[in-house]
Amino acid sequence: SDEVISIKLFFNNKEKQRGLPEKFWVSKLFSQKNNFEGEYVYQTDLKGNAQVKIFLGGFQFEYIPAIKDRLYFNHLFEKLQSYLFEKKGKGKHNKFAESSLHFNKMLQNETEVLFEEFEKSSGVFAAFHIPSTLVDFFRTLSVKTENDVSLFDRGDGVQARFIPEILNEISRNSKKNIIWAFEEPENSYEAKNIRKLRDEFIGKYSRRMQIFVTSHTKEFLSIERKYTKHEFSIEKNKKYSTRAKKDIALTKLSADNSSSAVSIYRVWKNEQTKNTSYVTRYDDKNGVWEDICDDLGIIQESRIIEELQSKLTLQEKSIEESNLSIDKQKIITDNLYKDLESAMSKLDDVNQQIEEFKKPILAVEDKYDAIYKIAYLKIANIPITIKNYNEKFSEVSPFMIIRAEGAGSLAGKLRMNNTDGYDDKKLIGLFDFDREGTENFYNLKNGNDWDDTINGGKSTGFFKKRKNHDCFYGMLLPIPDRHLDLVGDIKTGKFDAKVEIENLLSNSVLKRRKLVDEEEILTIKYLKIKKNVKSKLPNILLQLDASEFEDFKPLFRKIEGLFGI
Repeated sequence: SDEVISIKLFFNNKEKQRGLPEKFWVSKLFSQKNNFEGEYVYQTDLKGNAQVKIFLGGFQFEYIPAIKDRLYFNHLFEKLQSYLFEKKGKGKHNKFAESSLHFNKMLQNETEVLFEEFEKSSGVFAAFHIPSTLVDFFRTLSVKTENDVSLFDRGDGVQARFIPEILNEISRNSKKNIIWAFEEPENSYEAKNIRKLRDEFIGKYSRRMQIFVTSHTKEFLSIERKYTKHEFSIEKNKKYSTRAKKDIALTKLSADNSSSAVSIYRVWKNEQTKNTSYVTRYDDKNGVWEDICDDLGIIQESRIIEELQSKLTLQEKSIEESNLSIDKQKIITDNLYKDLESAMSKLDDVNQQIEEFKKPILAVEDKYDAIYKIAYLKIANIPITIKNYNEKFSEVSPFMIIRAEGAGSLAGKLRMNNTDGYDDKKLIGLFDFDREGTENFYNLKNGNDWDDTINGGKSTGFFKKRKNHDCFYGMLLPIPDRHLDLVGDIKTGKFDAKVEIENLLSNSVLKRRKLVDEEEILTIKYLKIKKNVKSKLPNILLQLDASEFEDFKPLFRKIEGLFGI
């Protein structure tokens, strides 16, 4: 058996170097049998073209491992030495080579007597000699930092920070196509220093070099193209009337005035074979991966966290520069982080978002949803407690509940300009059969998105459907016969109604538990639910027998019917 590796490179040769096409490929096959040495294989129309080999020889590849130890630094210093000895000054002289020759002569003069005596006694001529390349000198080269502390006695982060600067110096005057392959550049850095390094990679080093970076940190995963003021100027300039003209103008900008193109790739393992065999690219324009990968939200998450960190840093700086006393600065800082905690606590729970895709959604106008959940579970004879009724409802109910916290808010949700985000979901907006609820339900027809027809009936539940959606409804609470005199004719636009969800409980329960005020209008008596009792309802409802929820059955039958359950 043989282990074979094939590498195929696709070149985007915009400047058509060496007269080669703008786009072409070259591959190389390596195998264990030939000691992993291989020959180039060229794109068909490039065979025999001597310029290809010269083109490939024009690349300078720098690999920087994840572990930057002393051995790597010795290797790096040797590269620096080669660069310094090849570097020509204004007079096309190399100062290092000339200094080496001068030092050799001085050393020979100072030791002339010593070696004359050695030759007399041994018959062998000898002399001290410093190699013109000074390889051994650079292998032992040390770097002094502030307070005369050796670089190698400083932290790993300080040492690692030297690497891109040395490579940048070596590459500065090179006429070759420079490529860096930098593994985990963030190793040994604090978060704020990772950000500085990242910004230099994109704003400084990558302007002139192609850089490949492997990273697991949000600081590098959040990286995106940062356009220069010169590029923005071209984009806004009306004299470039077409996209093509703008693109041509952008290509004429110098490297210093152009931003670096950025591409992010996700590489992960095939769990069956354990080989790294999956690769996909992040499409920044549309904010999606080109192919489904194993971590869909990694880029968005990294960018959100980095944006938040950036804003917090600016706010903290403003507080420090405010000339306020330390005590007052602390008050502002505490309030800043309290606001942040509050915002985070209001974020939708991810489990709710997952549930929205798995189950149809019942949106209710209430601030509290306990009465719907407990009633459903009581009718199903499922034992529940104050601690577990939410969890039990989520387990057994074929639909989920979200709270709009107001009839107007619910109507606004149902009247959204389009149903983006709900195309693959089923939704019912449920209104109480009171004045506010009926008016908002009735006015759903004011627009072209809803059918004018009001379907159903008082006892089974009125409903209307949104056009161009399979399951998107507005619905009114079904009314038991005992409350029919409390509601008007909704089909003719009469909104004089007095039934809320709590009125589906028996009058005796509502009065006995002191949940209502008795009111009268035009000789019709009704029970008005006290607003301050809604938050206390769960404990009361849990004590009731299942028979007390009989009038809730038409509500759940209609909901499940519209959902097709």
